[in-house]
Amino acid sequence: MQLNKPFTTVTPTLDGDVLAVLASAEVTFTISQIQRIITTASGEGIRKVLTRLSAQGVVLHDQVGRTNTYRLNTEHVAAEPIMALSRLASTFLARLEAHLDEWGAELRYAAVFGSAATGRMRLDSDIDLFLVRATDHDADATAWEQRVTELGRLVTALTGNDGRIVEYTEDELRVAAATGEPLLNDVSKQGLTIAGTRAWLNEQLRPADKAAPMTRS
Repeated sequence: MQLNKPFTTVTPTLDGDVLAVLASAEVTFTISQIQRIITTASGEGIRKVLTRLSAQGVVLHDQVGRTNTYRLNTEHVAAEPIMALSRLASTFLARLEAHLDEWGAELRYAAVFGSAATGRMRLDSDIDLFLVRATDHDADATAWEQRVTELGRLVTALTGNDGRIVEYTEDELRVAAATGEPLLNDVSKQGLTIAGTRAWLNEQLRPADKAAPMTRS
């Protein structure tokens, strides 16, 4: 699936793109406003979709002066599954957070990064995950490996996409930060945190040899 285009999981048509826009906010939209969001669609194509959805009662159509406006009918029996589809990305992240919450103190930080975080996923995109394991934690390495394997399986089960997991220990993270590993910059700036805090990660990435401010005696 494409987390940035959740409706393509059930329909590849323009209908899904239009519903995604209407479900994004409880406001009315004009055809031109929808077209500015769905830049690949024509105004006429959007109009036909809205006419069809209005006939189904899923979309409410009003006219203000000479302007036609449209909004999702939140009382429609189909509104709940439509809203659920529009929230697939946040639902996916919440499921990962709940799963990783059971890992305990051994997991220092985790984030989704790459195209899944930046909204540029293709259908065949991997979902990239970044994990930091506590260096000083007295834990079974085999148990950790099993957890990582299960995490990869869960990602695929939830989305259909392969999970690509990048692991660091805390010590390895500091070494990589000191050598300017580009991936860490991507995670810090664009990653979606699903365990730990971004503040903790940024603290680890801060140069350790930063000069202390000089004071006068």
